[in-house]
Amino acid sequence: STLVRQAVQAQYKWHKHVPLMRFVGPRKDVWGKTEVTEPKKVAATEAINFWELPARYRPLPISAAEIEAIESGGASVL
Repeated sequence: STLVRQAVQAQYKWHKHVPLMRFVGPRKDVWGKTEVTEPKKVAATEAINFWELPARYRPLPISAAEIEAIESGGASVL
């Protein structure tokens, strides 16, 4: 037990952490110069309801099998 503890301590003592992520060049110019701007004011009338979305953005209807899986907790139906 003591020998194992000493081996683990030695591993941490002599192991140098090397990050796996490597950056290319300086990070200060990644975003460039940005100006701080005020957020756009949006009128309340510009929002739309979910049923007014185009068909490609609407959620798909739930099938009877999915309803059964939800009602049973999902563990019995794979």
